Amino acid sequence: MIPKIIFFDIDGTLKSFSKKTIAPIIIDTLNKLKKKDIKIFISTGRPPFMIPHFEGIEFDGYICFNGSYCYDNQQVLFKHPINKSDIKQVISNGKKMGLPIMLSGAKRFGANFYNKNLSDYVKISKDVDIVIDDYDDLLEEDIFQMMAGGREEIDLPLLENTKTLKIVRWWDRANDIISKECGKSQGIKGILDIYHFNREETMAFGDGGNDLDMLEYAGVGIAMGNAMDHVKQAADYVTDDVDHDGIYTALKHFHII
Repeated sequence: MIPKIIFFDIDGTLKSFSKKTIAPIIIDTLNKLKKKDIKIFISTGRPPFMIPHFEGIEFDGYICFNGSYCYDNQQVLFKHPINKSDIKQVISNGKKMGLPIMLSGAKRFGANFYNKNLSDYVKISKDVDIVIDDYDDLLEEDIFQMMAGGREEIDLPLLENTKTLKIVRWWDRANDIISKECGKSQGIKGILDIYHFNREETMAFGDGGNDLDMLEYAGVGIAMGNAMDHVKQAADYVTDDVDHDGIYTALKHFHII
């Protein structure tokens, strides 16, 4: 079956972590999908303002913050900000642990103090300073995702005494904290409700831990060859890695292009 909509993670899927652009063969592949009237969406943990414009291709829409904020080229389709009391609890927990908490709204982000893991995490997308002077002002805005730098042992203590949060990871030295109601799969579900597509009419590509629920939810979930082992195990198909044009390989395999 030819899907009506396909969702793509960015880092490690559409493009290599070491590159800023999508390979020409993948740009050409994406345009072939559009010519077949297949909608193409980005599905990422990044905030909207950290999603680059990729030359040569226009996506139909974007799932950001791991499903917490979704938009197309005309409007915001839906958004799920985090509960304020739980945000303050995580900040308090972080201070006790000596960990800064990065808050991210739709237009900006910032941390209350410096941490190398957190700084390196942000630099994967863009080399910017993470500490801001008006952190308390940012806290008053809608926050869709929090981030903390550290390995998995920080996760449970950070969520202590919170009620509405969960953690997803795609990097071993930092986490993403979002509402329990969210996740890339929930972002896809929201998009399908808007477009009146069925779950079986979807395909998704990913490589990280935050792609796991998306690959399980999609009609066909495809893991990149460079994906984490548990992500590969959850996928319907494992393709070549991102540096060997895995998206192209999979779409040829399924006779979509």
